[in-house]
Amino acid sequence: MAASSYKREGPLHDGSVAVIIGGGPGGTGCAFALRNLAQKLGKRIRIVLYEGKIFEEGTHYNQCAGVLSPPIVEIMEQGLHVEFPWKLVQRRIDGYILHSESGEIELKKEGDFTYVLRRINFDAHLLKQARAKGVEVIQSRVTDIEFGRDGVMVYSEGQNTKADVVIGAFGMDDGTAKIFERATAYRQPRFLSSIVIKIHPGQLFMAHFGNHIHAFLPPINKIEFGAVTPKRNHLTLNIAGIGISSESMNAFLRYPPVKNILPPGFDPDDESIRYFKGRFPLQAARMFYGDRFVIVGDAAGLLRPFKGKGINMAFITAMKAANTIMLKGISKYAFEKDYRFECREFIKDIPYGRAMRWLAIKSSRWRFLDPILEISRGDPIWEDALFNCVSAHKSFRQIFRAAFHLRLVSQLIGILLLRFVRTIVRLRLPALGKED
Repeated sequence: MAASSYKREGPLHDGSVAVIIGGGPGGTGCAFALRNLAQKLGKRIRIVLYEGKIFEEGTHYNQCAGVLSPPIVEIMEQGLHVEFPWKLVQRRIDGYILHSESGEIELKKEGDFTYVLRRINFDAHLLKQARAKGVEVIQSRVTDIEFGRDGVMVYSEGQNTKADVVIGAFGMDDGTAKIFERATAYRQPRFLSSIVIKIHPGQLFMAHFGNHIHAFLPPINKIEFGAVTPKRNHLTLNIAGIGISSESMNAFLRYPPVKNILPPGFDPDDESIRYFKGRFPLQAARMFYGDRFVIVGDAAGLLRPFKGKGINMAFITAMKAANTIMLKGISKYAFEKDYRFECREFIKDIPYGRAMRWLAIKSSRWRFLDPILEISRGDPIWEDALFNCVSAHKSFRQIFRAAFHLRLVSQLIGILLLRFVRTIVRLRLPALGKED
């Protein structure tokens, strides 16, 4: 089909078929949004969702830590008109504790709650809701996609489907990404690797652990950040970085600030510990839309750079993609003019995310985190900035504009210079004693 003809390819109409690949928040979110818009517009469309994992039986593990942050309830209930699964919530998180090598700072906002749950249960809940809304869920892995003049053929290990438009919501699944890369100009985004483990320290320990997520920027090779998240009866520990391994996790477990909050006598070499490896994007994917296809969520790299907030972003980008499909069209031109434009906030935040990632790495390697915490205690601007850095509630662009002004930067530089001078003096004193 000629490019000019694609440009005129309009929104879905009665009898159109939309295929979604991926049954996580991005995929189910797009299904909910498409169904809601179709009903509002009085259109009958067929929505088919492919998901290869079987969440209900608990046979698959999701590397996501299962953290649902604000405004997740409003996004689901007001934006998607789907019930928030309160019964699945294992713990309400009241805030964060950011650790340095020799100190810590509590970061929270009144009334700002985060919820933690088991991610596969959350995904199972979403798929159940999707089926209830008339979405055809096919439990099968997609094996190929084929673009023709009048639609897209989606092949799978089970049922095949001819679609008018395909929505990719496959997260960071490398196999599905390769399928899109063969068939389109899409290229998956650069990513950080993550490793997740669980520790079951017993009911008494968990009862006294508290309702905070503990965050770390450890000066450990390859680890860029780590966290310890309390669930109902266990702790979830995750680290992220380029080239990390199980040995990186072992080093994290031995890092004194982490060790201090773990159960007494915990053995990092315990052979019963199970390691799960995943990844999440650092930047937007190349060509995450085209004629008759669009990519949402992690697969598109559209999230808070460096920090994530992946579940919220998956829902939001899914709704934006559905709006374009139902109201504007399914051509590359329509996605360029509408979907990409609506996602501009996330794309513009990527350079700020890179800068924040660089600062986080350097502050850890150069032991700058202690003075940062020192000047943050009691300063509402710096405390707010650290809270938003850890929680990803605000964009990094907003954080930079709010926190990095002349007075605060000068204050930080002054403390760093003082620490540098003290270090030089300590190093020089022994030498002077020898000369005497």
